[in-house]
Amino acid sequence: MIKEVSELKKQSGKDIVIYGSGSIVSTLSQAGMIDDYRIYVVPVILGSGKPLFNQVNNRINLELNDTRKFNSGLVLLHYKKRIHLINN
Repeated sequence: MIKEVSELKKQSGKDIVIYGSGSIVSTLSQAGMIDDYRIYVVPVILGSGKPLFNQVNNRINLELNDTRKFNSGLVLLHYKKRIHLINN
């Protein structure tokens, strides 16, 4: 899957979007292939559930880019992957 997504990212065109697949997001996050995260927070407390990034073992630094609150109470958190530049 990583090879196929890498080839897609090299092509010109629109962004690639993943909706609701934790395993795909975890795999691509672990490989450093996701540049933009849009996380929706639903105002419901369940008490248990699946971790959001279950199989991500490395740290990914994110920067909050935008937030949006909807009338339903749902909140969108828009993060971009923070790129570290090293000064020589």
